[in-house]
Amino acid sequence: MKVTDILQPELANNSLLIGYYGGGNYGDELLLEVIQNLSAKHGVSDLTIAYQSPENYADYHKNFGYPRIDMRDKFAVFRAILHHKNVIIGGGGLWGLDFGLNVFLLSFLLGFSRLVLRKKIYLIGVGYYSSTTRLGHVGAWLAGKGASAILARDTETYDNFRRFNKHTAKDTDIAWYLRDIDTGPYRREVKKLDEQTSITERTYFVALRRFQAKHRNNFTQEVEQYIATNPDRHFIVALLEPDHNDPEQAKLLDSWEQRYENVKRLRGPYNPIALFLFFQKHAENLALIAPQFHAIITAHLSNVPFLPVVYDNKVAELLAYIGQTDTIPIQQVDAKKLQTYTDLLAGGPA
Repeated sequence: MKVTDILQPELANNSLLIGYYGGGNYGDELLLEVIQNLSAKHGVSDLTIAYQSPENYADYHKNFGYPRIDMRDKFAVFRAILHHKNVIIGGGGLWGLDFGLNVFLLSFLLGFSRLVLRKKIYLIGVGYYSSTTRLGHVGAWLAGKGASAILARDTETYDNFRRFNKHTAKDTDIAWYLRDIDTGPYRREVKKLDEQTSITERTYFVALRRFQAKHRNNFTQEVEQYIATNPDRHFIVALLEPDHNDPEQAKLLDSWEQRYENVKRLRGPYNPIALFLFFQKHAENLALIAPQFHAIITAHLSNVPFLPVVYDNKVAELLAYIGQTDTIPIQQVDAKKLQTYTDLLAGGPA
């Protein structure tokens, strides 16, 4: 069974779709846009989306005609579950390193919806990793125990869910289905990204990531040290989420753009598929330095070289899936390794 088998009218109609959508995170918005594309392509007409900020939906998505409810309104979400036959959890490494209280509450609600309300629950393209917390394991059990189908995005997720739900199959992350959608309607939006950057030669796309306090590392500091010692190389820097989610690093990127003439900052909002097409358009001149799971998938699908940095099991699973065996734990990334990586791409020191 595959993701596309679930996103068919006979299964997906009369469903509430829930994910970590609406926060502006590149990966989460990418998953939602792909799901909507696939659903519309296959004729799904009755799909409601739980979205954290419906007022900002148009900043990141095309309108496929699917109604939206405000995920911040817990009563609205509960009412939507009551009024729909199915609940679909659409992708993301929910039960992993970044597991938090909101995901636990969602997990509890899914268990309640299945066991008490008798709803059908589908977990598609999801991730469940041993790097999660004890509460994360409880949440995964609550979400997955009564699921009608679980489509794991990698081997570790499959093994973890299969222990307590035999209706588990292994597929891929939903982002891999970018190859199955029509990207034509998004091509004009790439111009908005081109207007912020100027790519005429090898350019390094650097994305910083926000980590929980207990998982802090020196990635940002090492990247800045590397940039400072390479004035002849060109960089695009980005957060891949809204500035208000990470104001400290947003200000830092602004300061980099002001301080270093060879640095341009890419700012949102933008449709996530536009960024994917931006990578495709400039594939010959781009290279990626970023820890984000979906940034790496974007680079890989666009034939853009990337630094194989690992900060969680989900990234290790992704790199193993694509055959990348030489990886670097994020705690070991330093300016020297970044220099070595980019020197190899450039055929020698700058």
